[in-house]
Amino acid sequence: MIVADAGPIIAFARIGRLDLLQQVVGELIIPEAVYDDLVIKGKGRAGAAEVERSTWIHRKAVTNRAALAGLPPYLHLGEREAIVLAQELGAQLLIDERRGRNHAAEWGLQVLGSLRILAEAKRRGFLTQVKPIVEAMCTVGYWIDEELIPPLLGETGEADT
Repeated sequence: MIVADAGPIIAFARIGRLDLLQQVVGELIIPEAVYDDLVIKGKGRAGAAEVERSTWIHRKAVTNRAALAGLPPYLHLGEREAIVLAQELGAQLLIDERRGRNHAAEWGLQVLGSLRILAEAKRRGFLTQVKPIVEAMCTVGYWIDEELIPPLLGETGEADT
């Protein structure tokens, strides 16, 4: 079971590859705040309609509202809800933003990011190369820490490509 923040969904949607995310994860659970960010506030943007119609992305409300107060307010509400929901469900958390990842790890959550999804996609044979997908994400304005790219390419056998 994987709970997702908006960032990775946006990354894959911007490059038209939500299908790749679905192939790797099967199903995602998103909290209400992430749904609102993607579908309501994001109306007309990449991925909004796909998330709204999706049969593999499911909305779920956070029940422990008090736990949200235990996370710093500089995290977006969607990040905070995703962290709390993943904890409530005993799920992995798909999130790219470093501060959110750090807090999730402090809470004992297993954290995944978009680059881990790409490595898994290649391992399973859904991709022949990761590098063009990473480049596409960067081209559409999705920020990826440049220090993470060489280890990813080394792991996927693309260090020299």
